[in-house]
Amino acid sequence: MSFQCSNADFHVRSVHDNELFAVRRQALCSSEVFRDMFTCCGESEETLDLHETADSLAALLILLHHPPQPPTKIKRDKYNFIPKVWNDPRTVIPLPLLPRLFELADKYALPSDSVTEVLGEHLLAHASEEPLTVYAIAHSQGLHRIASQASQFLQPMANYGLHEVKAIPIEAYHRFVQLQDTRVKAMRKYLLSEDIFPHGYGICASHSRETTQLWHSKRMNLAVKVETLTDVAGEMEIVVYQEPVQSCAVCRKACIAAVEMLRYKCRKIPRTVDKLNA
Repeated sequence: MSFQCSNADFHVRSVHDNELFAVRRQALCSSEVFRDMFTCCGESEETLDLHETADSLAALLILLHHPPQPPTKIKRDKYNFIPKVWNDPRTVIPLPLLPRLFELADKYALPSDSVTEVLGEHLLAHASEEPLTVYAIAHSQGLHRIASQASQFLQPMANYGLHEVKAIPIEAYHRFVQLQDTRVKAMRKYLLSEDIFPHGYGICASHSRETTQLWHSKRMNLAVKVETLTDVAGEMEIVVYQEPVQSCAVCRKACIAAVEMLRYKCRKIPRTVDKLNA
């Protein structure tokens, strides 16, 4: 990271790399640690030595002089996509930088509302791609809301290597397994109980047998493949585009209704660990 400051009136030096940074004293005062240092040292000092690397010090000074802004949100379409809101990747702080930024913000007591909370939003922006890493970082920082939100994007835990799951507490791993087991069982239950012509309602006189068999065959094949991230309704929606459903208005209407009912039921299934019963 590189740091430049206009209208500088003070200097901070990296003792580790003997690199001097021109800074604004007022910007440093947003840190409780720096305020205490200035109280002890008075106004006469022109340079402050810190035992940080030049890279770490540059990162800290950027946080102080240019507090991060939240990522730019992009609203997704009306369908059942998760997440509902996307983040413009050009406005998101890269994930590898965030642990060090959190560490610096904590070490130098930076304002939680203008720095730590915003860093948390950048962390959350990575949850759909790196949920386990995001959970581990959020848990270590006490960001419980973000940790919980990240849990909805986790793949089946068996897909992760030992080196990956070692980064989270055993209690969290157990809760993840409980969440995923709850989701799979509920989705499978709803899938197998959702009929295309429930109790004969909306039945097609011409194609009831073929359409019922098509729906049943598709759901039975899907039931054995359901995982925690499976879009059950989206998978069953394929039936709408198969014959005889595609060409029959009655069958098509019944199939769409069944798919939408599945989608509604599956939305009620807990997605995050905080929604599980204790």
